[in-house]
Amino acid sequence: MNMKPIVLICLFFFIQSCKVQIIGITNDYKKLSDKQKSIIKPIDNFEKLDSGTIYTINASQLKNEIKKYPKSLVYVFTNGCSAEFCKPLNFYEDFAKRNGYKLFLVMNGFGDINATLDQNVSSPLFAINGDFYNTNYRSSYTRYFENELRDRNRDYKSKEYLGGLFFFENGELIKNSKELPN
Repeated sequence: MNMKPIVLICLFFFIQSCKVQIIGITNDYKKLSDKQKSIIKPIDNFEKLDSGTIYTINASQLKNEIKKYPKSLVYVFTNGCSAEFCKPLNFYEDFAKRNGYKLFLVMNGFGDINATLDQNVSSPLFAINGDFYNTNYRSSYTRYFENELRDRNRDYKSKEYLGGLFFFENGELIKNSKELPN
């Protein structure tokens, strides 16, 4: 007798009964409270950004804005990331101020959003607009967004993680990195 279907069914009901909430597969917008949803808005104008609001953007919108600055730094990050390359957001703010970069902090999803909101950064917060990329899957729309920042075909797939830091000069990507330079 094959026990695999029985084990899978039991596992499914166990997960359902525990109310386990898995985050990170989609953009997790539906898991947010009404209060959290109320601070997320599409970007209309980069000139009038309110603190306390998260603006959804696509790479084209961001690249058009980046052209206005001699030096820009885009940090695409996951809320609550604890990997070795993830630093507190004020670390990136301090670097940008010290080195003359216009900073763009871009969330790749809304899961664990309070880990970001609790940091009280002074820079505006952005989030990738998955709807623009016609997918709710975080890995897909993040890849599309980052590929566009790199001037690659949206569907390009790389096996190597190149990093979430994108350094621009006069609107042109100069470097993509996992870490800030010393």
